[in-house]
Amino acid sequence: MSLQHRLTYIVFWVGLLLAVGGGAFPGSAEPDAPAQPYWVFFCNKGPATPDAATLRAIAASYPPATWARRARAGQAAVPDEHDLPLWRPYVDEAARFGRLRHESRWLNAVSMDLSPAGLAEVRGLAFVTGVRAVAIARTSSLGPAFDKEGRPLERTIETRTGVPNRTEELDYGVLDYGPSQGQLEEITVPPLHLMGYSGNRVRFMVLDTGFRVDHDAFLHSNILGTWDFIFEDPVVQNEEEDHEAQHGHGTGCWGTAGGYAPGNLIGPGYGAMFVLAKTEDIRSETQAEEDNYVAALEWADSLGVSLTTASLSYVCFDDSFCYEYEDKDGDTAVITIAIDIAAQRGILCCNAMGNYYCYEGSIGTPADADSILACGAVDSLNVIADFSACGPTYDGRTKPEVVARGVETHWVSASETDTYGQASGTSLSTPLVAGAAALLFEAHPDWSNMEVRQALMETADRTEIPDNEYGRGRIDTEAAAQWEPITFPRPFSLLSPEDEAFLDTRNPTFEWPEVDDPDQVAALEYTVHIYDKLYPEIEYEVSAGSDTTLTLDFDLGPLADYCWEVYAEDIAGHRRVSREVWTLHTAELSGVDDDVVRDERGPQALIALQCGPNPCRDALRFEITLADQARQQVADEPLKWAVYDPAGRRIRHGQASSRDGVYQDTWHGDNASGGAAPVGVYYLEARVGPFLARETLIRLTP
Repeated sequence: MSLQHRLTYIVFWVGLLLAVGGGAFPGSAEPDAPAQPYWVFFCNKGPATPDAATLRAIAASYPPATWARRARAGQAAVPDEHDLPLWRPYVDEAARFGRLRHESRWLNAVSMDLSPAGLAEVRGLAFVTGVRAVAIARTSSLGPAFDKEGRPLERTIETRTGVPNRTEELDYGVLDYGPSQGQLEEITVPPLHLMGYSGNRVRFMVLDTGFRVDHDAFLHSNILGTWDFIFEDPVVQNEEEDHEAQHGHGTGCWGTAGGYAPGNLIGPGYGAMFVLAKTEDIRSETQAEEDNYVAALEWADSLGVSLTTASLSYVCFDDSFCYEYEDKDGDTAVITIAIDIAAQRGILCCNAMGNYYCYEGSIGTPADADSILACGAVDSLNVIADFSACGPTYDGRTKPEVVARGVETHWVSASETDTYGQASGTSLSTPLVAGAAALLFEAHPDWSNMEVRQALMETADRTEIPDNEYGRGRIDTEAAAQWEPITFPRPFSLLSPEDEAFLDTRNPTFEWPEVDDPDQVAALEYTVHIYDKLYPEIEYEVSAGSDTTLTLDFDLGPLADYCWEVYAEDIAGHRRVSREVWTLHTAELSGVDDDVVRDERGPQALIALQCGPNPCRDALRFEITLADQARQQVADEPLKWAVYDPAGRRIRHGQASSRDGVYQDTWHGDNASGGAAPVGVYYLEARVGPFLARETLIRLTP
């Protein structure tokens, strides 16, 4: 069902509920009832077609990882209707009648706190096509607090206090898993770790109650971004207004997926780049707010996130309103629609089935989505947990997709900075599955979200006899990684100069290990990428051929901070980037002139790039102009230009000569072999000597 049809479906049922009185519809009762949250859907995103400047601004605002991920998903990787901002006059007019909570580009809607009077006013606006209650789940949204044996669910039982690991270095290969070893061996994660995979450079969002980021298990975590969708600030650890247990659940789930505390706990995807979204509020009876989840997913898209995990479920809301079984069809709940949009954009969403026990209709939303990886729970003997909710969905699809251990699973305890424990629930099996998925994204950078999902499902232990308790069964991460042959070079680390090294030279020697190539067709080619930390526009890519050391044959700037990393690329163009980006500090050498012009506005102030038409359907012409100061330095050096795709692959390059400091050339929309480049976002880099200019390009259908 298309998004337009889904929203029409929503509006139809909302109208029907209102027409018949809608006693179960939150907030539709007494006139003096308190304000409650609603989705307000708009008819369009404005009367005009977006202009070229708007499309360019959207394309440039997202990182290359976003466009690369969408391209892998088979989507035309250009700004579309879901990227366009809401029409401000609609938002501003609606905001007169209540408090705005979130704006959703995907749904073309806002969530608002509305009183009964405000609700009536908003319904009467000509541009509003429908209004629907925001799902706000109760604290029991994931099911009962205890299983049939009386063991607490989704709560920590502390089993040991770990020794602080603040002197531990992040390691790859042979690891001391401590008590978490069993839950990882059951899903064959250690063989992937032994091969060097850790989820490195995979952008991985965790949506939950909050996160104790100062816990020892996250000392080495690479945190890309944090946001508290409750208080609208970047602090996701407990704040003064929070309940003392607020960040407990999220800390545990994050640790299960990606913690790193040798001897205590290691998560499958401990090397990933984490984005932490605090979306649940446990201070009152209600905790999980649907619009926070949707807002977090849209934020994930804008950051280039490939993978999310959430142990949230929506079944019953305030005022005793509950989804009926027929609502769990993958097309009705707003949160389920948002999951499908995320999947279309290349994001793999993992979500808990819930702890409702197994009966017809026990599945929660958004686990009913047809594009999600809904996770059930088994024990260490691979027996389904009695509390694990089951399928089918109302339209007959098998649920869950897969299972992992969710009984007495080891996780991180937030009570202190060095405590660990056990908990049970589908909240625990879900991050194990998501952490395993991070390993697959790293092993196969060319796989789409649905290919990772399919690999996990088709290699699980019950894939030949799926049912509505186990789904396809317990995942086998090693088998999933081999679902198709691994073709990209293996992960590798940098050797020297060590990170934050202070050098006594300006032309250092770089070193890295020889990288294993699964294809073994020809020697890998290595390239050292260096850029100025203060002025990223000053950057160099220097080929080392098949050598694993490189000494620069030119001087870097004096007393400067440079970042460096290494690319290992095979003959087929499969590129692996080093795990780390390290920093070095250069020396001042007397008697040596600085060969890089430094302007208080940065070197980019000395070079100007103009190009058009952009977006383009065929040829794109560009012109580069140097300021007089730059022209004097580069003399008659030619312009060197290249067009890159979002994955960093150079698809076309060339050079041009100067006419009085002005360079002109044309990209004809082709790739290196002369064929037409696919529709998508690209990046033009134009360099004259040390001066570099960039432009984001959008190529449309010719």
